[in-house]
Amino acid sequence: MVKRWLFIALVGALALSFVADLLLRGAHGRGKFWWHELYGFDLLFGFLGCLVLVWVSKALGKHLVQRGEDYYDR
Repeated sequence: MVKRWLFIALVGALALSFVADLLLRGAHGRGKFWWHELYGFDLLFGFLGCLVLVWVSKALGKHLVQRGEDYYDR
């Protein structure tokens, strides 16, 4: 039940961010590069950057921090 509510809240926040990007596109002028003109680019870039940070931190934690079950028995 909590997972479903959290998923609905995240999708709602994502949709609200995309709508705000569509409505406020003209407020901050034209972008310096062509990809800044794409709707939702900043939203997608931030989301993918967050995913990469999570994956890299999990991989580093698994390989550098986590020890085997018999670590202290050796």
